[in-house]
Amino acid sequence: MKLRSEEPAKQTDEKAPWVERETLIEASPGEVWEALTDEDRLEEWLAPEVELDPTEGGEISVRDGDDERHGTVETVEEQERFAFTWSRPGEGESFVEFTIEALPGGSRVTVVETPIGPSAMAIGAWGSLLPRLQRSVCFTLVA
Repeated sequence: MKLRSEEPAKQTDEKAPWVERETLIEASPGEVWEALTDEDRLEEWLAPEVELDPTEGGEISVRDGDDERHGTVETVEEQERFAFTWSRPGEGESFVEFTIEALPGGSRVTVVETPIGPSAMAIGAWGSLLPRLQRSVCFTLVA
């Protein structure tokens, strides 16, 4: 995995840290897209319980034990860009954007999470979640 930044978060200003991570995956943009937009595939790497309507304006709910986030799908550009807002109950929203770039022999996946508002925080977990995405895509069983 290649990380653009080894730091847990970058700063746009003192109050709004944002997180940017990048990884290379030996899979086509279509395979990566499926892992980002299919509920069953998301449950392989993002969280044990995911509900997603992968259309603009659709809802996303992610649950991992007591940690819960809910949001709205903002952008769907098939095999290129997928973005949503989400938040924990009682906290501010953050904007999450995945971009997929086709490369010879695979894809570059970049995720950027940006807080929206003063009480929001970007999660630093993308550094551990992207390797899980990478393994999920690379080791999917083909029927």
